[in-house]
Amino acid sequence: MKNVLAYSLLLILTFSCNSNDFSDTEMYFQTDKEAYRLNDDFEITVVIFPKNGENKIRIFKKFNNLKISFHLKNSESEFSQELKKHFIEGPSLTGDDSKYIDEYTISQTQPFKKSFKGTISENEGIVVFKIPELNISESIEKSELFENPEIIITGNCHTVYSSIQEDFIPKDIKILID
Repeated sequence: MKNVLAYSLLLILTFSCNSNDFSDTEMYFQTDKEAYRLNDDFEITVVIFPKNGENKIRIFKKFNNLKISFHLKNSESEFSQELKKHFIEGPSLTGDDSKYIDEYTISQTQPFKKSFKGTISENEGIVVFKIPELNISESIEKSELFENPEIIITGNCHTVYSSIQEDFIPKDIKILID
């Protein structure tokens, strides 16, 4: 009896942990403008829809499995982001993860869309991109933007029970420096 229970639990954990919520989906960003100035507010919208039919996706209520980064286009500079970490090793033993996770049924006509407000500011020669709701704060030297004002927004979503991740289609914006 112990062996049957152990095998059953192992199978449940294996199949639920290996499930990739974001496989067979298209993911991209929309912004409210194509170009921004220092001290502008911006809005970035995350859009996720299945390539075919319907999919169920799970996203942490605090969006901890969503990562967004800002990079200089055509540059090797990488920026890091500070995210509040929330780690779940596997499905809840009680079966109720609704305290931490929202589940969405998406289709091509009913995609997942979530908008986040952010700011672009300057502090002592550093340009800072902040999205408070995601606890993201990234920076770049203002002098680098004089040479290359193009910024690329990248990101990914990872499945809530594993580290499997799918990437967003990158989005280009410009930062206009006076």
